[in-house]
Amino acid sequence: MSHWDDLLGHAFGLLLGRPLAEFDTAGTYAVFHYDDETAGEAIEDLDPGELVADVNGRSGDLGGDGLYPDRWVPDLPRSAFIATDVRPAALQPLITTTTDNGRAVVWGRDIGRALQAGSLSLDELSPDGYRRYPHLLLRPRTDGSLLDAMRAATWTMSAPDGLCDIGDSLVRHGYVEPEVSVVDPRWESTLDQIGDDALRRHLRGLCLDAHWARITGAYYLGPGECSGDVQPIADLPGSRVIAGWEFGEGQGAMAVVLLSEPSAGSPG
Repeated sequence: MSHWDDLLGHAFGLLLGRPLAEFDTAGTYAVFHYDDETAGEAIEDLDPGELVADVNGRSGDLGGDGLYPDRWVPDLPRSAFIATDVRPAALQPLITTTTDNGRAVVWGRDIGRALQAGSLSLDELSPDGYRRYPHLLLRPRTDGSLLDAMRAATWTMSAPDGLCDIGDSLVRHGYVEPEVSVVDPRWESTLDQIGDDALRRHLRGLCLDAHWARITGAYYLGPGECSGDVQPIADLPGSRVIAGWEFGEGQGAMAVVLLSEPSAGSPG
């Protein structure tokens, strides 16, 4: 492992409450991100070819230094579309599982294949005045490991490049005084154990208190916790939430989840 992999692995272990080596390696660790501004609009721009493409490899960074999903390399085939109680009949054969509250998971690759085969059309998925549409839980490309999933979830894919300091930005723009902490007190002592200053400052922006997380950065829910927006993934058989974050005033959410599918480095 590289020096930065070691630094990141140690920092992630602190955030998760135990070293990464103590987590199960048999499954696939993935990130799912919800954004209420794009979750439904994504349907209208679906490209069936992108939905069935092979997307393999470690997490990538498309550029930038903020906490933005457009920095990720998207993995649309393995992204999830969540259908609610009112759903197109043509989607029924593609449903992976349905939860107790009526939400169902459909994978992007299955939608892509159905679109290519003509058994499903974009018109059937697009919203209208009478039908709820499936909304997207975007999955960035990762290699299946917990380390790489946490890299994507914390926007440290290209660290030390691409790191940001949200706390300093708030000070420079006059929102807070330099001596005032904007971090959730639950994570202050944990973050203080991260030796690299730039990495510590970056991760502090992902652990803001509830007030400041409404306008920038993220609110860290903690190990094993996730927002209801990504709960359908957590409810899949064999899945388990590793960690979760919320953005804004409920407009966005993200979770690292252990799935039951084999990881890229596992046999079978």
